[in-house]
Amino acid sequence: MPKAMREMLEKGYSIDEPDRMPENIEITNFDILMYVLAIAGHFVDMAVDTNIAVRYYLAHKYMEFGWTFLFIVLPAVVNTAVSARMYSQDQQQDTEPDQFTKRRRIRIVMLILLMAPVMRVTDALIYALKSRKAERKRDLSSQRLYYKLMLKEDSDAALLKVFECFLEAAPQQVLQMSLLMWGEERFTLHQSLSIASSVVGMGWCLAAYQRAVRFTQQDKLNMNWVGSLLQTLWHFLVSLSRITAIAAMAYLFPHWITLACAVHILFMTTWLQFFDKSPFCAQNKMADILFSLALGAVYIFTYILPIEGRTRYRFATFYTLCFIENTASGVIWYLYAAETISPVYYYSILGLSVVPFVVGIVFMLVYYAFLHPKVRRGVRDFTITYKTNGDVPEIETT
Repeated sequence: MPKAMREMLEKGYSIDEPDRMPENIEITNFDILMYVLAIAGHFVDMAVDTNIAVRYYLAHKYMEFGWTFLFIVLPAVVNTAVSARMYSQDQQQDTEPDQFTKRRRIRIVMLILLMAPVMRVTDALIYALKSRKAERKRDLSSQRLYYKLMLKEDSDAALLKVFECFLEAAPQQVLQMSLLMWGEERFTLHQSLSIASSVVGMGWCLAAYQRAVRFTQQDKLNMNWVGSLLQTLWHFLVSLSRITAIAAMAYLFPHWITLACAVHILFMTTWLQFFDKSPFCAQNKMADILFSLALGAVYIFTYILPIEGRTRYRFATFYTLCFIENTASGVIWYLYAAETISPVYYYSILGLSVVPFVVGIVFMLVYYAFLHPKVRRGVRDFTITYKTNGDVPEIETT
């Protein structure tokens, strides 16, 4: 450890290394298995949703078929556009060497087929295998290069998974839950399994996204497994509550909840354009607005940071609005649903509309108070910058 860092520890500073590629980079069989399962899981999800849509069509339930089909295709189109923009940025920034651009034609085909997440995960898997092959040949430079490219693709795939979860899986679960309450008994088991698997996956995909981003950014401090677990529980519970509340209103007042969701998206899109604009599509005004619109749709269910910065006021604004919406949903359900639905659904939905949301916020507060990767309370914050000509850090106290 450099002398300057030892002196900082002796003075009471808390130091945490930023997440970066570890010195001992190794691709394990478990890593390969996770990528394979991610690809297989995508096709399973598509098969489950397509199966439901086909069942509705064969049963002449054309409205249900139309909504299910829309929630399959529209998110895929959004993911394709976002992924295409990512590839464009990669090309502009020259993050991929020339020898790694041979798959461009395959990428174009995959994008046309609306398979953007599969392409990203497949790229990550290919780079993982190449990194392991370079390791066996003791080619350290190629091993680290492929490992870095794998992390980049993993991070991009995690972002696409967030869009997939909250533009496809979450609306599908709202639709299927509302239909379950209408008494669609023929599809009850199939819909219940789909709802359970998708909601659990939503919380995890956000926690995985946050961790994937930290692995590719040098200025982010470490997140331990307890913090990742709390993030998963926080997003899982908030998502569960939001889906339940919206499904309850879709059962009682389907047209009004459609309007309410549209207003929510419009409000969030406006907020993003004026106060939280992402630089992702800043070069094209129309693409910038459409990206904000897509994020605004994600914000029906949960919040992800569009830009770096302090999160306190942004989280406070978003979760206060969502709490008001969920509480209003609970009150409306209490007043209007008692005589129209069985007691099992009535009391379960009443509790799930509010209680998981409150518990999720408690987990969020605990995470940011004790487990968020930053300097502990009571210790001055600082930034460590390593010089290129030595291992002595420059220190800025903030």
